[in-house]
Amino acid sequence: MKAAVLVERGRIDIREVDRPILGPDDVLIKTEYAGVCGSDLHAFKGEHPFRKPPVILGHELAGTAVECGAAVRGIRPGDRVTIMPLVSCGTCRLCRQGRENICLNKQVPGAGAWLGSFAEHALAPAAVAYKLGVATPSELGVLAEPLAVGVHAVQRQARVEPGSRVLVLGGGTIGILTALAARAAGAGDLVATDLFEFNLALTRALCGAETIHASRTGWEDDLTRAFPDKFDVAFLCSGAPPTVGQAVRLTRRGGRIIVTGLFLEPVPVDLTAVTLGELEVLGSQIYDHRDFRTAVDWIDTGRFDFRRLVTHVFPLERAQDALTILADRTEDAVKILLQVT
Repeated sequence: MKAAVLVERGRIDIREVDRPILGPDDVLIKTEYAGVCGSDLHAFKGEHPFRKPPVILGHELAGTAVECGAAVRGIRPGDRVTIMPLVSCGTCRLCRQGRENICLNKQVPGAGAWLGSFAEHALAPAAVAYKLGVATPSELGVLAEPLAVGVHAVQRQARVEPGSRVLVLGGGTIGILTALAARAAGAGDLVATDLFEFNLALTRALCGAETIHASRTGWEDDLTRAFPDKFDVAFLCSGAPPTVGQAVRLTRRGGRIIVTGLFLEPVPVDLTAVTLGELEVLGSQIYDHRDFRTAVDWIDTGRFDFRRLVTHVFPLERAQDALTILADRTEDAVKILLQVT
């Protein structure tokens, strides 16, 4: 089968690779669309902690089941599906606590034997395959994975309540979807920041958020005057070091800071402010089955205009171009999809 393989930092080749071998509990999926994620960009730039060349990138996909293992129930050939790209061991201390997303032995695509989704076929355990609604386009089904990240951050970690004042720092795909999840949870005042006006305009249109260009001088002071009680929750949805201090300064006493962005280097933190304000600083790592089910349901029911997030669709053969656009920001882009079949 054809696959886009990261062969070295900054270079992807289109190669023929072996089709994955079906196991009794597996589903073989003919990939229709694969999403390009921020973690794929980190790998492309040589910054990812464990996805290293040579590797088939990608973990967001939607496609059609073409073959099912003998033990599979609930999924049949011809079903259109997306996958939750996480398999937990089910036996470690964290799995026993119901925290499969931080399983000590979890498996994910693009690491070990599980191939990424930038390929004509993908293999996944049926237990993590989710059927899409008959009216759900595959190019929207592929968004379930990043949406689940926002759902987990908002519903599990931040526990956003109706009327909560919410600040989202970083308006990429995850930031926008986190803002959407916060709006769905009943957030009152919702403010988002980013360095790109295109992203801010999309956030305003989709979420009804107030937006701030993060390069503008004095915006923190202006925001503090506008919201003297500060924010109940701040989400760090980018790996930009300045956002850490911004979150600490703009979150109210007793509030929560939720970290979803991948920071590539240690970042100084004013722990005195954390102590005096008794701030909760929590990591948010991907999702669990509840979050993923919620994401698929929202997409199936058209809860938001998710189509507007997709700014580019390229054939698989142009995976290099897709990642270069994200790396160099040569065009306005939010979610880029690869059309595989």
